[in-house]
Amino acid sequence: MPELPITVDGLDRRLLLALMRRPTDSFAELSAQLGPSASTLSARYRRMRKHAVIRISGRTLPGFGGRHAYLVRAGSAPATVARLAAAVAAEDNSRWVRISRDGSELMCGVVTDSPATDPVLVRLPSETGLRFLRIHELLHVWGGLRAAVPEAAHGVGAAHAIDDTDAALMAELSVDGRADLRPLAARLGVDPSTVSRRRRRLIDSGILYFEADVHPAALGGTGDAMLWMTVPPGRVREVGAALRPRDEVRFTAATSGPPDIVAHAHLLDNGAVVDFIDGTLAGLGVTGVEAVPMGRTLKRNAV
Repeated sequence: MPELPITVDGLDRRLLLALMRRPTDSFAELSAQLGPSASTLSARYRRMRKHAVIRISGRTLPGFGGRHAYLVRAGSAPATVARLAAAVAAEDNSRWVRISRDGSELMCGVVTDSPATDPVLVRLPSETGLRFLRIHELLHVWGGLRAAVPEAAHGVGAAHAIDDTDAALMAELSVDGRADLRPLAARLGVDPSTVSRRRRRLIDSGILYFEADVHPAALGGTGDAMLWMTVPPGRVREVGAALRPRDEVRFTAATSGPPDIVAHAHLLDNGAVVDFIDGTLAGLGVTGVEAVPMGRTLKRNAV
């Protein structure tokens, strides 16, 4: 795992965890939660953002606008996995690329308009020496603070049409989801009330949500894992909706299977991963789990 570019202390970690839960809370709201003043927390956030410890971005769900979203897993010898991971990270359509802690598995997210000609989806099946290759289409992604983002946001029939101003606003927010309103409005050539109104409409319609991307080493511990779960028919939506709002769960999706659901969890250590499986997942009726501890990150949440 890459080293942190700066020292992160206990207050920094508490701020990171708070922003992972609620990425757009004001510093006054964060101060009420954490104790230190809004100006102190603002300075801490700016320092960590400057050094790429955290990045908050406005995002659309992977399949928004008719695109196809996939999670890809490829297993091989560590040298082969490292080579393939570097190649996949260089592709524009790969959203993120990671290697398992033992170096034997590449895992990546891919968003594409054309699966049949996509460079990642075409290249990996032609690779020799892979122990396995699994390409899972994302059928539904539970995003943001909602239990589930409205179905309309997954396809071209979203509830609200997107015009050029909306597209420009989403592009700005994808770079900085906490951008100050007035400078943002000036860059877009509109008044601040227009930015505020359109931002709220995009959120309320399920098109836009916000996510905190945190450096893998910033939170400490070793309980960073992808959890691939088997769920009985009739329970998929229930389990996905129950998992996504949890503080330790950073991503949840239903996939073409098997398995049925994948989640990215960040827990304190390996023991906490076992506790999470035995307690939370068993309590939700999950019948099978493959836990893959995650290691090196080659690409983080590309837009």
